[in-house]
Amino acid sequence: MHTRSTRTLFMLMTMATASMSILAQNASEAMIDLSCATIVADAHNTVKPKTVAMLQEEIASRTGLWLAVSDIPLDSRTPTIILGVKGDVPGGKATPPEGLAIPGKPEGFAIWTDTSNMEAPKVYLMGNDARGTLFAVGRLLRLLTMRQGELTLSSATRIATAPTYEFRGHQMGYRNTANTYDLWNIRQYEQYIRDMVIFGTNSVELIQEGDPYVRDTRLLAMSQWSMNLRIAKLLDDYGLDVWLWYSLLSVVKDPKVYQAELDLREEFIQEMPRIDGIMIPGGDPGVNHPDDLMPWSGDFAKLLHKRFPNAGLYISNQKFGVEERDAFYGYINDKQPKWLAGVAYGPGSEDTVKVQRERTPSQYKIRRYPDITHNIRCQYPVPGWDGKHAQSLDREGVNPRPAHSQLVHNAWDEYANGFVSYSDGAHDDMNKMVWSSLAWDPNAGLDQILVDYGRVFFGEDLGPEVAKGLTMLEDNMKGFLLTNEGIDAALVQWRKIGRLGGPELENNWRYQMYLFRALFDAYIRARLIAETEYEREAYLALSRAGDAGVKQAIEDSRAALARADNKRIRPELRAEIEELGVKLFKLIGFQLSLDEPYLARNPERGALLDKVDIPLNDRLWLERQFEEVLAMTSQDEQLARLNLLVNWENPGPGGFYDDLGNTAKQPHLVRQTRYEEDPGFIYGPQESHFRSMDNKTKQLDNTLRYSWLDQCETVYYQPLLMHYSDLDPSAQYKVRVTYFGRYGNPMRLVADEKYEVHGANEAVRPPWPEEFDVPREATQDGQLDLAWHLVEGRGCQVAEVWLIKK
Repeated sequence: MHTRSTRTLFMLMTMATASMSILAQNASEAMIDLSCATIVADAHNTVKPKTVAMLQEEIASRTGLWLAVSDIPLDSRTPTIILGVKGDVPGGKATPPEGLAIPGKPEGFAIWTDTSNMEAPKVYLMGNDARGTLFAVGRLLRLLTMRQGELTLSSATRIATAPTYEFRGHQMGYRNTANTYDLWNIRQYEQYIRDMVIFGTNSVELIQEGDPYVRDTRLLAMSQWSMNLRIAKLLDDYGLDVWLWYSLLSVVKDPKVYQAELDLREEFIQEMPRIDGIMIPGGDPGVNHPDDLMPWSGDFAKLLHKRFPNAGLYISNQKFGVEERDAFYGYINDKQPKWLAGVAYGPGSEDTVKVQRERTPSQYKIRRYPDITHNIRCQYPVPGWDGKHAQSLDREGVNPRPAHSQLVHNAWDEYANGFVSYSDGAHDDMNKMVWSSLAWDPNAGLDQILVDYGRVFFGEDLGPEVAKGLTMLEDNMKGFLLTNEGIDAALVQWRKIGRLGGPELENNWRYQMYLFRALFDAYIRARLIAETEYEREAYLALSRAGDAGVKQAIEDSRAALARADNKRIRPELRAEIEELGVKLFKLIGFQLSLDEPYLARNPERGALLDKVDIPLNDRLWLERQFEEVLAMTSQDEQLARLNLLVNWENPGPGGFYDDLGNTAKQPHLVRQTRYEEDPGFIYGPQESHFRSMDNKTKQLDNTLRYSWLDQCETVYYQPLLMHYSDLDPSAQYKVRVTYFGRYGNPMRLVADEKYEVHGANEAVRPPWPEEFDVPREATQDGQLDLAWHLVEGRGCQVAEVWLIKK
C-alpha cells in the first residue's frame, strides 16, 4: 500500500493521436511513449476486471495519467496496451515475435512490443491464464518509466517467464498480535495486495482464531471473522489464492470438544467466498498429539472439501518432540491419507526442510512457512547481533534484511513447492518483496529487486538510492553498535532520499518507516557511546573503594551513571523519532508503544517507542548490586563484592573468559556449522537474546547484566561446545559458568567427551556464576573440550564461562 500525495489526474480519455509515439533514448534503443495509450481488454474474456483496474490506477497514481480502457482493438493511430490470455485475445490474435513464446506453465506470461506502426505502437501482455495476465501487469509496472506526466517503455522489451514455485504468499493476520494489519481498512488491504502482486505474490494467508463476534483488541473496526470474509472476497476478485492459518487449541480427545471444533469451522467455511489452502500448526500453537490431531484433521478436510473440493489441507510439525515427530511421519507414511495435500515447514520444526522432504511421501507437497518478520527469538535470527542493538530494536523492529532473505530462501528452496510466510506487520515489507521475487525466479538479481522496489514505491529516479539505503539498514545489524560508523551514514543516506524525493515522500509510509529506523539506530548508537563512557567512569570510581571508602565509591559511581539523566544525547533525534511515530500510526496504524494511542499488544511486537530510552549499560544491575553491598555488615565483604564487580571479566593469571552471545568475546566457542549453510541454527550455536522488558508492565529486569541478556544457544539436543588450547598440563582448573536464558533447561557439562564436570543442572534465579572443578585428566594434554548436553527441553543456553587456573 503506497500512500502518495494527491495528484491531479490528466483525464486523457480521448483517442487523440500521440504527437510522438517513439522517443529516442540512445542509438541502440528507443522508448515508446504511452502517455496517450489505451488499455485494451475484452470485458468478456478471462482477464479479471481488477487486473485492468490495477494497471490503470497504478499508472495514474505515479504519473497523473488516466489511460482510457476499451474492450475492442482501436484504429491504427492509437498506442495500445493489450491484455489477454493465450487463446483469448482482444481482436482474436496476438503473435509473439520470433523466438518468444507464452510459457505453458500456470501463471506464465509474455510481454512484448510491436513498433511496426510507428504512430501506434502496441504493448502485449499475454498470460498463459488469467493470473498470468495479472502478473504481466505487475511486471510491466516494474518495467515502465513513470514520472509525473510521463509514461514510457523500452521498445526492446521482450519477456517470457513463469514462476519456479507454486506457493508465493504472505500471512496478513487481522489480529492484535500484528503491529499494523489490525488497523487497516479494506482499501489499505487492497493496495498492499497490489503492491505484493507487482513482485510476484500469488496468495495471502488470513488468520482465523475465534467465533464471529470476537475482537481481541478495541483497535479492530470489526471482528476478525468479518474482516476475513471481506479480504477473501477481495482476493477472489483478483484471482489470488486464499490461505487460512487455522490453529486447533482445544484437546480433541473429548468427543464433544472434537465435534464443537468441527462445527465452528464448518460455519466459517460456509461463509467464506474462497479457500485454496489451510494450514493447521501442529504446535506453536497446538496441544494435540499427532495420534489425535491427524484423525480430527481428516474429518475437518471432509467439511472443507464439501464446499471447496480443490482446497489443500497442510499440517506442520512445529514444536513436535522426537516421539511426536515420529508419530506424525509414521501416520503419513503408513496411512497416506488422500485428504492431506502436504506438510508445512515452520518455526520450531526440529529438522530441516530437506529432512522433512525426505521423510514425507513424494505425493505430498511441502510448503515452507518462513518467519520473515522477527529478528530474535525466532526461526532465522540476526546472526552475531550486537546485544545492545538487539535489546532496543528487538524482535519486531523495522527490519529490511534483503541479503539475509535471499540466503534463507535459496538455501533450501528446491525441497519445497514454495512458501507462505509468517508476517506480523508492514515492518518486514522489503522481505516480502524479496521472497516473492525469488520464488518466481531464484536466480533473480537482488540488486535489481531492490532498485525496482525503490522505483515502484518511492519514485522513478530514486531506485538506486533506495537500494543503497536498504542495504545500509541491513548492515546496521552487523558488527558492533559502538563502532559501526555506517549507522550514521545510513541516516545521511535516508535524509538524502528525502531531499531527492521532495514533498512526494511526506506521506509515503515506506520512506517514513525506513527514516524512522535510521533515526532510531543513530540515536541508540549516540546514547551507547555516551553511556559506555559513563559506565567506564562508574567502574573507575568503584576501583577506588579501598582508599575512598565503600560509600563514597558507590556515591561517585552513581553520579557517573546518573549523567545519562542530566544530559540528553541528541535530543533532536529523539524528538524526530517521536514525531515519526505519530505519523506512522496515522499512515499505516503502526503500533509503536503500549501506551495511547498506539496500544501495541506488547513491547516485543514493534513497540520501539517503549525501547528507545532503555539503559544501554549495566546501570540498573549495578544499582541493585550497590543496594546489596550497602546492606552488608562487613567492610571486607563489601570490598570483596566491589572488587568482583570491577574485575568481573578477569579470569586471573592463566585463565580465560568468554561472554557467550557476544561475538567479540567468545573466542573458545566451537561452531559446528556455518551461517550460510545453516541460517536456522538447527545444527550449530546461535547468539540468542533474552527479553529484558516485561511484556505487560514494560518493567526492566534489574537482576540482569547485559552479559547475561545474550547467550549462546543450541537447540534440539545439539551440544554446545567450547575448546581451549595452550593450557598448563600440570595445573588444576575450575570452570565458572553463568547459566541463563529463556529456556532454563537442565544440562550436563562434560569434559573431553568422558569426564562429567556436573550432572543435570538447572540455572539459578536470579542468575549468578557457579563454579565446578575440571578433572585434572581432562587438561593434562594442554587442551580441553567442554560440551553442554541438553537433558530435556528445547535447548542449551550458556551466558558466560571462565576457565580459571587454581
